[in-house]
Amino acid sequence: MHRSMVLVALVALSASSLPQVNAYGKYIKLLPNGGDIPDNDNIGHLNAAGTAGVSVFGKAFKAAGNSWNTALCQADTDGDGFTNGQEMGDPCCTWTPTSTASLVTEGLSDPNDASKKPSNAALIAGCSASGKSATTSGSKETINDVLAPVSATSAPAAAGTPTDDDEDDSSESAVKTAASGAAAVSAASAVIVGAVAAFFAM
Repeated sequence: MHRSMVLVALVALSASSLPQVNAYGKYIKLLPNGGDIPDNDNIGHLNAAGTAGVSVFGKAFKAAGNSWNTALCQADTDGDGFTNGQEMGDPCCTWTPTSTASLVTEGLSDPNDASKKPSNAALIAGCSASGKSATTSGSKETINDVLAPVSATSAPAAAGTPTDDDEDDSSESAVKTAASGAAAVSAASAVIVGAVAAFFAM
């Protein structure tokens, strides 16, 4: 009886830690430079593992329906005088997950930290009168618009695009492979291995 309870607890622990890592990879696709903000591996949460709660930007993202839209882009979630778009590389609020041509990738800053400001001149200047400006309606692409359901009957991926094998690896461009996701999985794996060893030692 005792062994079966330990086994059930191990299965529950491993199952509860994996969806969090998967969700992170899905959300970074919905944000400009979502996985590349300096000094912050997980801008939606208070820590890189996503276990210490939701950040001020994460709350704003959730309130925006988990989508990057003009209102979220033009907001200044950390109150530092720069819009979220300026801090994340989309000063004119024109970026979408399917249209990345206007994205600035250097000199970004964290939209959760007022002490960190963009260092790229184009981001500091914001959206100039000569640049493209965003409409007030903005684009509202949600996670369902960007990520198609995966099923056994789905068509093969287009040439040049890696297939999704349900494994998060570096060949899939939308997957965050930084230490935060790997650390969470490694920690859960270490706990499981230790518990299984203890289980069989009884």
